[in-house]
Amino acid sequence: MPSEQTESFLSHAPPALVPALRAHSGLEAALEGLVREARGAWPEVHMDVSGFLSYVARRLPSSGEAHEVLASPRAGDAFLAFACMRGDARALEALDTRLLSQVGTWLPREPPARVDELRQLLRQRLLVPEGGAPPKLASYSGRGPLEQWVRAVALRLLIDQRRTTPREVPLEQAPVALAESIGVNPELAFIRQRHQEDFRVAFRSALARLDSQDRNLLRLHHVHGLSVESVGATYQTSRSTAARWIVRARERLMALIREELTTRLGLTPDELNSLLRLVQSQLDVSLHQLMAD
Repeated sequence: MPSEQTESFLSHAPPALVPALRAHSGLEAALEGLVREARGAWPEVHMDVSGFLSYVARRLPSSGEAHEVLASPRAGDAFLAFACMRGDARALEALDTRLLSQVGTWLPREPPARVDELRQLLRQRLLVPEGGAPPKLASYSGRGPLEQWVRAVALRLLIDQRRTTPREVPLEQAPVALAESIGVNPELAFIRQRHQEDFRVAFRSALARLDSQDRNLLRLHHVHGLSVESVGATYQTSRSTAARWIVRARERLMALIREELTTRLGLTPDELNSLLRLVQSQLDVSLHQLMAD
C-alpha cells in the first residue's frame, strides 16, 4: 500500500493512538486487509481507498493495543456505511435491499402500514442531516454488525414515534386475560369485583414508578416481542447483561405492584399472596396490553 495512504490514515486516527499505530510493524498489511475485505463484501460499489481508510481511522477507539484496534473494524459493514454517506447509488440500493427491507422482520407485531412508514423515517434518519447534525449513519463506528446497529436505530425511532402518537388501551379493557383468570377462583373473583378499579390503578401506578430504562426494557421485550439478544443489541450490551436487566425490571415491577395493592386493597396476607401469584403468572399478557401505547 502506498505510504501516502498510510500517512493519510494516521492523520485521521485519534492522536493518542497514532504512536502505537506507527510503531506497529503490521500496519500496512492490516490496512491492505481492510481494503481487500471491503472490496470482497461489496465488489459492485466504487472503492475510494484513501477516503475509506480515513473514514475507518476517524472511528477508531482512542486507546488499545494496535493489533487489536486494527482488527476491530468490520470492513464490509464500514465500507457500505461509508459509500452510503458518499451517496453511491449501488451502496444505497444495497442498504435498502439488505437492511431496510428487514424492518418488518425486526418488528413482527407492527402492522404493514406502520412498518412502511417506519422504513421511510428510518431511511431519512440514517441518511439526511437534521438540525445541523450529520446523518445518523455517520455515527456508526464500524465495530459491530451494521444490521444490529440499524435495527437498534429503528427500535428507538419506533419508541419515539409512539411517545408522540400514543394509543392507549382503555383501562376497563386491560388486562383482560388477567381479569378472566381471576374469575376462575370464586374468592379471587370476589376480590376482583370489589377492588377492580383499585387493581387497575395499582398496576398502572407501579408501571409509572419504574425508571425509564426499566419501562423501555419491558416494552421492547413484552410489547414489541424482541428477543433478549435484540434487546442487548438495542442497548449495545451483551445478551447476559440484557437478560439480567429484564429480570431486574420485572422484579422491581412486581415489588411496586405489591406495594400499591397492599396500600389500596387492605387484603389479608393470604388473599394478597394469591392475587400476586396470579399477577406474576399473567405478567406478560398484562404488560403487553397496558404498555401498547
